[in-house]
Amino acid sequence: MKPTLRSKVQTLLHGVNAQSRLSLIVHLVLASAIIVNVVSVIFDSVAVLADHYYILFAAIEIVCTLIFTVEYLLRVWSAPDDPRFVGRWARLRYMASPMALIDLLAILPIFLWLFTSVDLRFIRIIRLLRLLKFTRYSTGLELMLMVFRQQLGIFGAASAALACMLIFSAGAIYMAEHEAQPSKFADLLDALYWSVITLATVGYGDVVPVTPFGKFLASVISLTGIGIVAVPAGILASAFNSELRRRENAYRHQVSHQLAGKRLTERVRNKLKSHQQELGLSDEQALSILDDIHDAHKAESEEILTCPHCHQPLHLAVKDAET
Repeated sequence: MKPTLRSKVQTLLHGVNAQSRLSLIVHLVLASAIIVNVVSVIFDSVAVLADHYYILFAAIEIVCTLIFTVEYLLRVWSAPDDPRFVGRWARLRYMASPMALIDLLAILPIFLWLFTSVDLRFIRIIRLLRLLKFTRYSTGLELMLMVFRQQLGIFGAASAALACMLIFSAGAIYMAEHEAQPSKFADLLDALYWSVITLATVGYGDVVPVTPFGKFLASVISLTGIGIVAVPAGILASAFNSELRRRENAYRHQVSHQLAGKRLTERVRNKLKSHQQELGLSDEQALSILDDIHDAHKAESEEILTCPHCHQPLHLAVKDAET
């Protein structure tokens, strides 16, 4: 079946295809627009530069918004050809997806600026959110978001434990230091601020306990904070490792399937390259897996299909079922 224009647009916008010059150009333009726009927002916050280069910043904003608007409309239009949103209400389900909402936020600022009286500082912050669009072009960021979604329950449990520790430590330090320092620990909110800074092992030093019991609590809370803050980091590292191993196994399976009884032709190589890019594996990882599979196939072929004495190929034929 010949691909339609809509399916071609969906494929073009879905990801970077190293074999397609048009795909490289389109994604290079989109990535460059994101970077240029974010840089212009940063320099636009400097009053001297904002006054001197007002026209330039406005032109960059208009051009980038136009690019992002065309991209958003094309993504919405081609959504029914995306396997994730195929079926009824495909476009509405795509528009409700996280990345589509980020795309919508990317084009909202100029309309808020033109048709509302919203604070310009708020609009500037929204414009900075366009940097989130860059997750489409960064395999590492995409992998990180996927890991966060997969481990959301575990992170929720770790966050609940951290919240309990914050409340308990705030209450304890408030009881220990309120009478000695009524201005520093006036209420539980002040104590909670100190607890957050201490558990995060930052310790600004602007609020410190002075009573012996308060100092003892601060020592225990600081040591506890090292362990509690390290738990999410360990979970994240383990999840990253598991996801990378899963992707390598998926690529290994694909390589074994493609090389089963076949030579490594240019067509097979392009298929494997495309699969490698979808999985976000580096060239070194892919080459290592390819070499391992090739060596395994070669050793298996030599062991099974060659004579152990003369090392000549064996040609076996079954003439009779009983034989």
